[in-house]
Amino acid sequence: MRPLCHCDGKCLDDCLVVQAVNGLDVGMVLMEPSGRIAWLNRVAEEILGTDGDDLTGRPIEQVLKDPQMSAFWQDAVGNGGIHHAEVSIQWPRPLELRLHATHCRDRNDTDIGRALLICDVTDERKVQVELSQAVATRLLDLTSGHMPPEPVANLTQQELRILRLVGRGLGNDEIAHQTNISASTVRSHLKSLYRKLSLSSRAEAVSYAVRHHLG
Repeated sequence: MRPLCHCDGKCLDDCLVVQAVNGLDVGMVLMEPSGRIAWLNRVAEEILGTDGDDLTGRPIEQVLKDPQMSAFWQDAVGNGGIHHAEVSIQWPRPLELRLHATHCRDRNDTDIGRALLICDVTDERKVQVELSQAVATRLLDLTSGHMPPEPVANLTQQELRILRLVGRGLGNDEIAHQTNISASTVRSHLKSLYRKLSLSSRAEAVSYAVRHHLG
């Protein structure tokens, strides 16, 4: 990983900060205002499945290869660079992540870049899922297996097609090209299917599509 500092002990406070950040259990990626990666810590390297030296100077969009990570970042950019969500990724390995994107500012409150914080909550989510499955099994026993229809049944054919393309990690322009409609119409369909499925972001839509094998 590329170090933040080459001071050889001349700025001890800064070095201690770098060591502390490297020791965190939370992944941290720091970016320049242009969106190019300036630095990332050990945990971020492990989660992204690569070496920090290979990523420094590259646009963050090229590094987030998992569709749900890409969707999260698109949402963050659309929200002015500030966004948080929980996503399930498959690359470089299956993980449940809590993500937070924000701005970095100096002491004069000047915007000097962005930060992406990545927290691995796989074990925590596994416990929640196991508890949920136990509750679901009990409910099935009580209702003799009668379950309500899937919400996806309420989608139009075009909305379902767009949801499938979102699940494959396609952006709005790519979806518009494949469906022969405008990007603004894609956004309109997305708002409609978000409402019908009680989703609040593109990352949640990708997660829904993956869970229901719609990709």
